[in-house]
Amino acid sequence: MKHITIGLLALTFLILSGCGHQHEQKLAGTESPVRQVKLANVEKAPGSVSDEFMGTVISRNRADIESKLQARVEKIDVALGSRVNAGDPLAELDIREYRARVDQAQAIYDRAAQDYDRFEALFAQHAITKQEFDGAKAGKTAAEANLTEAQTYLSYTTVTAPFSGVITEQMVQPGDFVVPGKSLFTLEKERPLRFQVSLPEAKQGQIKVGDSAQINIPSIGTEIKGRIEEFSPGSDPISRTFIAKIGLPDLKGLHPGQFGRLQLSTAGEPTLQIPRVALVKRGQLDLVYAVTKENRAMLRLVRIGREYPDRIEILSGLSENERVVVAGQPGLSDGDSIMEQP
Repeated sequence: MKHITIGLLALTFLILSGCGHQHEQKLAGTESPVRQVKLANVEKAPGSVSDEFMGTVISRNRADIESKLQARVEKIDVALGSRVNAGDPLAELDIREYRARVDQAQAIYDRAAQDYDRFEALFAQHAITKQEFDGAKAGKTAAEANLTEAQTYLSYTTVTAPFSGVITEQMVQPGDFVVPGKSLFTLEKERPLRFQVSLPEAKQGQIKVGDSAQINIPSIGTEIKGRIEEFSPGSDPISRTFIAKIGLPDLKGLHPGQFGRLQLSTAGEPTLQIPRVALVKRGQLDLVYAVTKENRAMLRLVRIGREYPDRIEILSGLSENERVVVAGQPGLSDGDSIMEQP
């Protein structure tokens, strides 16, 4: 490691010594033609810190399908990834107990209906009191309600899709015993989609609904721009995180369950920055052509910090409001006289 460091220092010394020697030659009278270049100022600009958070593509409409009964699973009608329509069967539960309840309720109703018809005829003949007739009528009504309830429970033995979508999770198999409230499947609509991510609570004051967000989805090799649609006002007391949901555009290949990374940038302290095109690479050295008061291009060794798409942070080697060459570097030598292109 020491040999590498010493080598870099030696290379830096040789480059800078050469630069100074070339400059001395030009001052001694071996002037080269004035070269036309484009210039830019070294400016202070707000820095930004980019953090990355992992999340998942989800459907805006998502439902956990639960059992309303206590029964054993007889049959599964779908598989992971199955596309279903509203009302399609997802699973069949053991119906024997609930079929027996319907049969019993039907028998009670049939008898109550017969009693009602008989009492209605007797009441028309003034053979019974109105109180007795009302009792028969109430009995029929109660029996009808019990039958409807039994039939409703029987209908629950077929678990159906509440809306059209895709099965993204399956938590049961044939033979499993399920109880009310137990999730059997997760059903999601394919469109529209969102990106859901857990963020540290420190970020709550740094984002707001409507903010633009950059998301990378590796499985389709695409960076997507979305907008923050909602986030939880409170954070989890254990993980100290909160949930944010970002609306996604309708893109081919994008579907629920995909992994992604949210790039979240926040403002930092102002830093010196130059256009990225001003940087000149010589081996492992970072250099720029700075402009002197005599309008000469001088190679300057710089130390760079964060790199942005079109600019670079400068940690040392330049001062604010200095000018640097951003176009015309090929063929330019240290000490050359320069003229800014109009």
